[in-house]
Amino acid sequence: MKNRLALAAVALVVLVPLAACSSDSSTSSTSTTASSGSQVTDTTCPFTGTTGQSSGGKAGTATALSTITTSKEGCVDNIQLKMTGGVGAWTVAYATGPVTDAGGATIAAQGSASLVVTIQSGTWSGSPAAPTTVLPIQLDYVQSINVASGPGGTLLVVFGMSAKKPYQASDSAQTPGYISLGIG
Repeated sequence: MKNRLALAAVALVVLVPLAACSSDSSTSSTSTTASSGSQVTDTTCPFTGTTGQSSGGKAGTATALSTITTSKEGCVDNIQLKMTGGVGAWTVAYATGPVTDAGGATIAAQGSASLVVTIQSGTWSGSPAAPTTVLPIQLDYVQSINVASGPGGTLLVVFGMSAKKPYQASDSAQTPGYISLGIG
């Protein structure tokens, strides 16, 4: 039994980062592009990602975010934003100033940096209603997760970070869809 658990843990460590940056043509995954920023490897964690902007999803698709799950694999924080349907257009980028909601109020985030997922035509169908805070579970870099309605009919998921760390972002065209982030 111990050997099976160890093998499953190794498979997760190998497959989770690969799933975050690959696409499976059998599930018609949408492509994700790094719009700006070069690839960065953190010397304290053998993880390569970007600190620039990433984007993906399907433009014109209304998206309802239902749950946010977190896990940790080695030195990588993994987050999955689960949708009730397809995945609409999204961007991920580090904020360069305060992040504000649809009403102009500042969204409080813990830490020295804020990584923001902006979902176009997005809504929160989770509980409690937005704005809400989702508690990260045993993560190294993510200190807070806030969900709020953003300007122009967007949905914002704001990750309060201990520092600006490289990340990988990808999505799935499966129904229900999801957006995955690996941060290391």
